[in-house]
Amino acid sequence: MSSEFDFGGAVPAWGRSAAEYEAFFALSDVPSSARVLDCGGGPSSFAAEWGGTGRFVVAVDPVYRFSGRIIEVDFESTSARMLKGAREAYARFIWDHYGSPESVVRLRRDVLSTFLRDFRSAVANGRYVAGHLPDLPFRARSFDLVLCSHLLFLYSEEFDTETHISYLRELLRVGREVRVYPLLDMAGNRSRHLDGTIRTMQETADIEVVAVPFEFRRGDTNMLRLTKNR
Repeated sequence: MSSEFDFGGAVPAWGRSAAEYEAFFALSDVPSSARVLDCGGGPSSFAAEWGGTGRFVVAVDPVYRFSGRIIEVDFESTSARMLKGAREAYARFIWDHYGSPESVVRLRRDVLSTFLRDFRSAVANGRYVAGHLPDLPFRARSFDLVLCSHLLFLYSEEFDTETHISYLRELLRVGREVRVYPLLDMAGNRSRHLDGTIRTMQETADIEVVAVPFEFRRGDTNMLRLTKNR
C-alpha cells in the first residue's frame, strides 16, 4: 500500500459527492426510475442528493450503526492525515478539477455536512441501512443498480481475490447491475485481483471495463460493470 495513505484499512469517514459519482460511475444513462443502492459509501452525499430529487436511493454501510456525531468526529481525525498524504503524493494526481489538497478536504467537509443533514433527517428514514458485505440485508434483485465506490480493488492489500469475488456475488444477488470504481489499488497500480476476479465472475455475469469521464489519480479512468447473464 502507498505509504502516504496507509491507514491500516478502509477509511469510512471519507465521502464523495453526487457529481463525483455521476462522473466516475458514468451515471448519465441511469433512468430516474431506477432503484439504486450505494454500497460502502460511508458519509458520501450521493444518497442525500439523488434521494432529495425524488430518486429511489438506499445507502448501506457498517458506519451507519453509529451516530452522526461519531461519524463527524472520525472525519476530523481522518482529514488531517488525508491532507498530509495528498500533499506528499501531489504528483500522483491531476488537480485540474479539485485545485489543491486543501480544496479536496473542503469538498469532503461539505459532502459530510450534506450527508449528516440527511442522515439525521426524518425524511431520510430507511435511506441509510447498517450492513456489510458479504451479507447485505436485502432480498435478491431489490435494486436495478448497485454502486460500490472506493472499496473493492482499491484495498487490494486488505481483500484477497476470493473476497472480491464473494463481495461481487453478493452485490449481484441484490442488484441486476453492479458498477465498481476504482480499479487501481492504493499505490495507483492495476489491482492484482482484477483479472482473476473477472475470469471467475464471467461464469455468471457479463463484464466490461468501461472508460469514465473522470481522472483524479493518474490513470484511474475505468470502472467495472457487471450485469447478470442468467
